[in-house]
Amino acid sequence: MRTRRIWALPLVLFAFAFVASGNDSWRNKPFTQWNVKEVRQILENSPWAHRVRMLVVKPGAQSGACPSGKPPCSQDSFPPVNSSPTEHRSTMTASDMQATRDIRTATPSLPPVAGVEGTAVVRWTSSRTVREAIFRNRVQRGQIKPEDSQQSGIFTQPDAYIVYVDLRVSLADVKKVPQSGVFTAAMLQNSVLILKSSGERISPLAVKSAPLPEFDERKELALGAFYVFFPRVLMGKPSLPENESLVRFECPIASSTIISEFEPAKMEREGSPDL
Repeated sequence: MRTRRIWALPLVLFAFAFVASGNDSWRNKPFTQWNVKEVRQILENSPWAHRVRMLVVKPGAQSGACPSGKPPCSQDSFPPVNSSPTEHRSTMTASDMQATRDIRTATPSLPPVAGVEGTAVVRWTSSRTVREAIFRNRVQRGQIKPEDSQQSGIFTQPDAYIVYVDLRVSLADVKKVPQSGVFTAAMLQNSVLILKSSGERISPLAVKSAPLPEFDERKELALGAFYVFFPRVLMGKPSLPENESLVRFECPIASSTIISEFEPAKMEREGSPDL
């Protein structure tokens, strides 16, 4: 019996190590050999990318007409803000508030809508790992050829940290979500990177529209997608210290806040930080 136990432990450890290494199997081969499953893992469930469950519409909100005139819209939502990356309107104008009051007065018996959950996908897109995965994904879909890698820019480090964010909801919940005021470029302008070591808050340089995620078997529909650019250098110094243990991304939206935490120590390729 004791002999069996002695052999059992190494077997268990070997099995655990095999499973653990299998989860990051893409690390041990060039990106040109990554399969579909590995690419998806990098883009949605890796040190560089997270799927964040969150509330898109608050419980008790009402569906029906909205200030934009494009129903459905939640009672708690607000008129669309200017989507220009350089402009932001943080509060309603007097005419916006009057339009909202008029609609609520005219439609006092709108049926209540339960809170709608969604998923925000947050990726550290400036990393070479993510850019290689995106390139590989396009090759797998026949959109580009493998030999186009030299012209794609995936080997050139961007001059800013780039975070990609998209917000998705189930197809069954699409009709419950407002068509305005839920996820806009102006909201992304309020995004911030927070350093755990110092509490310093880094604001974005710019926000740009990004390609919407491709439809998959999860039956989710994207409400929008954006790139958020953060400076690599502030006041002549790296904005992210070399020994930073945690970087928190926050983006306040209409109903809640998108929060995703990144650990630079885990975001390494071949022993070097990949940010």
